[in-house]
Amino acid sequence: MKNKDIIEPQVTKVNKESSSEFKKNKESNKEIQFKSQNISNDINNINLSNRINNNSDVVPDIPAYRRNLIFSIFLLSDLFLNYDTGVIPASLIEITNEIDLDYSEQALIASLLYLGLSCSSFFVGFFFSKFSPSKVCSFALFINAISSLIFSFSSKNVFLFSTRFMMGVTEAFLTVYGPVWVNNYAPIQYMATWMGILHSCSIVGVFIGYLFASIINNFLKDYLSWRFAMQIQGYAEIIFALFFFMEKDEYINVDLRKTIPAKEIELEQNDYIGNNSLPSNNASRRNLNSVRRHDPRVDTVELDNLGRYLLQAKIVLKNKLYVTLTLGMSSIYFIVTGIQFWITKYLIEILNADQLVVNITFSLISITAPLSGVLFGGTVSDRYGGYKGRNESKALMMCVGFAIVAFIFSFPMGFLFQIFYLSVLLWTFLFFGASIIPIATGIMISTVPKDCQATSSSISQLIFNLFGYFCSPMITGFIMDRFEDKDQGFIWGMRVIFWWAIICLACFIASYFISKNNYRRNSGENENSSMIEDSMKDNLSNFMRLEINRRLAQGSSFM
Repeated sequence: MKNKDIIEPQVTKVNKESSSEFKKNKESNKEIQFKSQNISNDINNINLSNRINNNSDVVPDIPAYRRNLIFSIFLLSDLFLNYDTGVIPASLIEITNEIDLDYSEQALIASLLYLGLSCSSFFVGFFFSKFSPSKVCSFALFINAISSLIFSFSSKNVFLFSTRFMMGVTEAFLTVYGPVWVNNYAPIQYMATWMGILHSCSIVGVFIGYLFASIINNFLKDYLSWRFAMQIQGYAEIIFALFFFMEKDEYINVDLRKTIPAKEIELEQNDYIGNNSLPSNNASRRNLNSVRRHDPRVDTVELDNLGRYLLQAKIVLKNKLYVTLTLGMSSIYFIVTGIQFWITKYLIEILNADQLVVNITFSLISITAPLSGVLFGGTVSDRYGGYKGRNESKALMMCVGFAIVAFIFSFPMGFLFQIFYLSVLLWTFLFFGASIIPIATGIMISTVPKDCQATSSSISQLIFNLFGYFCSPMITGFIMDRFEDKDQGFIWGMRVIFWWAIICLACFIASYFISKNNYRRNSGENENSSMIEDSMKDNLSNFMRLEINRRLAQGSSFM
């Protein structure tokens, strides 16, 4: 017992010493591993920084105040490029009082802009790939400014129509390049915010143009006219054109012909985040933040590789769900464009409403109904599971419901001749029509293969411009001119716009049934494949059972 008592304390003492030494060694090993990991991460950071610095496709480190200034100029340019779309509807009565135009010719003033946008989608990418984007933007703004000034001074149809077409052609360049610049130069943490602000400027531009022209036509018509409202656009765009011309090319240009291996850089960025070892050096951090994916602009036609584009277009146009959704969205834009262009003149001439009341009423309707409708539609869709996968049919059922409500409110508008009741129905109609847009747009994009999404977007934009924005004033203006009684022609033209909602409803009903059939077919294929797998498992288990019985009968060993 004594020997045991003597031995045990010694053993425990040794164990304690060894365990303490083990803990010290373990902690020292952790420190060594942590330091070596930091060293290796620092080396990786340096290597990535060197790779980024040596890569000619990386955006430069723009001073914050210069980047904010350039972004502000893009915003103002986009705003004034859409400014005329608000001025002309607000001044349509004043324009026709000065210039003799029938309804079809009035419609051309609106439609030719969208025809120019459609035509320019075929060569915008070519100009940006062959010339300096900053100079291309400057030149496009300058031509747009000159065209708007010529339009404001003209009284002959040939100048009115040609300048409107050129304004559409040149507008496309800034519309295309603005999001590309934001995608490559915006701070990463604010990129989505900047992109949303840029896209909202088009709506704000239309609203400001309508509001400014309304103020001139109601309060300053003894001193100024609609021509001055149009000239504001030209003078402002000349200033922006000079800015793009004189600004440093490296602050604006993005070479879309070169790309960084985005997947590799994303993996390395994820490694940094996972290791909590983002570069502490400010320059390295700026270099890391300057990495961008150079995604191609998706609403222009790719003529550089026409064969591949046509092949993808064939695949996209065979997708029945995509086609019906695109036509349904075109119907929405047809209605919105027609209302925006004709409603002010319709309320004043047909309903004999006061011009000031009309301008204030439609200004409030046009800015509140579509924006709140889009937010409502997106929120409801997200709350009920979104629009992807098995929720696609449910989301399309919401679109059908919104379209039914919109049609219910649209039908009586063709027979109402009091501004209060018509305004209430018009607001509700635009609200539910806009609720369809976020859901339908998301499904339209997700229903095509990922490698065809750029092509599908360019096709949809082309269809929207031609069959929505361009055709709306043209078709209604043509109908109005078919009547000897101009007032009756105007009334029936507006009825066509209001009742076009039935086409929109038919397209979304067709989309719903196509989606249901696709889901049943896919679920049937999955069920068949699972049945095949189950039968294979049953056959395999039966085979194993027979094999076991055979070996038992023979007395064989299983090993």
